[in-house]
Amino acid sequence: MSNNLKKYSFSDLLKLGKLRIPKIQRDYAQGRQSQKVDEIRKVFVHSLLLVVKGKRPSTELDFVYGSNLNNAFEPLDGQQRLTTLFLLHWMMGVELAMPGDKKHSVFTYETRNTSEEFCDELVQHEAMQVILEAKAKNTAPSVIITGRDWFKWEWRYDPTILSMLVMIDAIYNEMGDNWSMNLSVCRQNLEHITFNLLNLGDFGLSNELFIKMNARGKQLSDFDKLKSTLEEELQIQQVETDEQGKTLATSEDEENWRTLMDGAWIDMFWHKYARQRIIDTEAIEPEERREDRLKVAKLSEFQFKKLLLRLIALQLFENENISEKLAEASYNLEETKIDNLLYAYIDSLTDLRSDDQHVIVPVTTLTLDFKQLIKDVNSLIFKAADDIYYEISCLLPEISHIDKDERSLFDSFLENKIPNDVELTFYAMLLFLRAFPVFKTKKSEDEVMPWYFDKASHKPWLKNLESWVRAMRNILLNDNNNQRIDKISYSQEATLSLKQMIADLVAFVSIQGMNIEEDGMVVKKFLGSLDKTYKRIDNQSLAEEKLKASLILSNEEWEREIDTAEQHPYLWGQIRCLLNWSHNDLDTFKEYTRKLIELLNSINDNSLAYYSAILVLVPKCWEESNRLYQYNKDRDNSIKRYMRELTKEKQVYGGNIKILIDNWISNYSDMPVKNFLERLVADKIKSSASWIQCIIKNPTILDEAWNKRIFCQDGHTILAQRKTRDSHCFDPVFIYLRNICHENGIAPQKFKLYDSKSEEYEHAFLLEKNSHKYLVEWYGKDGCYSIKVDDNEVVIGYTPGEVVSFMENIIIS
Repeated sequence: MSNNLKKYSFSDLLKLGKLRIPKIQRDYAQGRQSQKVDEIRKVFVHSLLLVVKGKRPSTELDFVYGSNLNNAFEPLDGQQRLTTLFLLHWMMGVELAMPGDKKHSVFTYETRNTSEEFCDELVQHEAMQVILEAKAKNTAPSVIITGRDWFKWEWRYDPTILSMLVMIDAIYNEMGDNWSMNLSVCRQNLEHITFNLLNLGDFGLSNELFIKMNARGKQLSDFDKLKSTLEEELQIQQVETDEQGKTLATSEDEENWRTLMDGAWIDMFWHKYARQRIIDTEAIEPEERREDRLKVAKLSEFQFKKLLLRLIALQLFENENISEKLAEASYNLEETKIDNLLYAYIDSLTDLRSDDQHVIVPVTTLTLDFKQLIKDVNSLIFKAADDIYYEISCLLPEISHIDKDERSLFDSFLENKIPNDVELTFYAMLLFLRAFPVFKTKKSEDEVMPWYFDKASHKPWLKNLESWVRAMRNILLNDNNNQRIDKISYSQEATLSLKQMIADLVAFVSIQGMNIEEDGMVVKKFLGSLDKTYKRIDNQSLAEEKLKASLILSNEEWEREIDTAEQHPYLWGQIRCLLNWSHNDLDTFKEYTRKLIELLNSINDNSLAYYSAILVLVPKCWEESNRLYQYNKDRDNSIKRYMRELTKEKQVYGGNIKILIDNWISNYSDMPVKNFLERLVADKIKSSASWIQCIIKNPTILDEAWNKRIFCQDGHTILAQRKTRDSHCFDPVFIYLRNICHENGIAPQKFKLYDSKSEEYEHAFLLEKNSHKYLVEWYGKDGCYSIKVDDNEVVIGYTPGEVVSFMENIIIS
């Protein structure tokens, strides 16, 4: 058989005669436009052009199967690759017309007449003319081709032709600025793109038999491709050394890698994502059971793939020698983009590895550290007494999770989209596991590696891990910060700071002679001792963690009370307002915590009651920022943000909320929050400004201010529909008048509200009732309004209260 299996280039194959895609084959698919095909096409074209440009010595495209029929070779497997090679050769200026017959292509499709016509026409035109015109017009070659007189209208509906045009554009874009290079050299390099040709006729195999055999084959999954790529990298590194002459990887590393990939690692994912589903499907129909099990098996592999790629990304990103292009690929961990990582990594080594004689890898050249990668994955996995593999963060309590739900930090790290705060928190945990590895044992001497971890025997270590993860989560969480780590440079700075912080922890443990395995308060002692700041780390949050640690070390009861406060989803990891209000007094802290949690729950259920209360108690609460703030986690406009900001005097966090709670404690302490807010409003309404009274009587007025923004100009208070006065703005007095017209059954066509964007009037209210017309307008200064009845003279000088009283009598009468 080996005599019949030969290595060919595309031009070698053409020397045998015409190349024809038979009717039984599907349309050309490598040019289809979908996310998955885009990624495959990008990688494939890139690998081909590395050879064409001379940056890689050669590449092999696996097998091409087929047979000779009617004076042409017809491929049964390899059609897609051969079509791409045909287009690549055309673009490099290779002659592809039949010898002695310039009107027919040596490569053609039988699947559609239109496809055959296009191939015949294409080879009659020079690709370079198309390329130069595309560059001159700053457009795509496909646009030039489809604009030619020879391009037939019906070709626009042939999926094979459309895919070919996409591939032509992809090759054009990948060549980039290299179109000016000597294409004769490129044409010579095309000979180094090869495949193994298997002519079925040489074996006496029929096409029909091969088709049946091929249909039973299994396509490699993305996970299989990842395994293959990483194993190839491992093998390459075994013949490379660092500048000290040490090999980058060993055969032992490769053996460990293969054993773990097919053993403990995949077992953990299988147990986590598939095991229970398989148990649950025992009773269902066989076909449905098979489909369900296939889905969870794929999910297990998919999650495993994500973990490996994201761990590789973290390893590359933490290195200060990383290139800008590779840093960008390592920074973007989204599920749809992570596949670009290895592509960028391999590309970064192309120049070095294009030299077959290279052995030494300079220290400035970044390569994967498989030993570290193996350690990192191992550090995340343990086996429990039930002989099942688990991931280590599942042992941490919910209060240390990213969000108040059942998802562990590991789960959050493997979500489809991963925000920087989640990535960095996971990285911080990984740094801890590197510095203070989990202590695992063997259950028997026959086992190759220790996997067993008894959490009951390692409570201090787990306590320290929890303290570290929770503190880092609190510091890094986007919802806890005004300045988010949302740029690649910020993330790099934060990564370096986390590395420095773990180094400081290691030094602290060593200098103090502490033992993480014996003392569960080591991390808190470290945090309590900190007297430095770190770049791109929110140092206000760091100071809060230092204070909390110090309080807990002074009195263990603080830990329980801090946990109670931080368990609330809105105070998740951030309670500096409570610490500030209580002045480090535990009993005061308990009281403020109880009241604040009750108030927050009330705001969540009925925010309008809260807004009414805060407006009557602190009428100018909005003036400093033009905000009432909202019960959300918006960076700029949330009550959460307000509670982490000091007042102008730099003394109190969330000062107005403290005033409200202090009033509750002092004057209405025994009342539940609902009764307190109602009683406070009832006691204060008469002394409140008229526009506030309107809101209290009709709280839905505030619904017009979507972001709860309030502005005042020349004594005129207005509500902004959006975030600024450039949006529609409304006078709350006029909204009140409109609303009570609705409530009193006045027909909508009889009244009209004019806002800041109205053309006829700016801030006015018009009412027709009892054969009279009433026009109320904002006069423009000093808090005055004017009223015009019918065609009478305008009367100026009404206060907001007088306007409300006058119009209420008209509307309600």
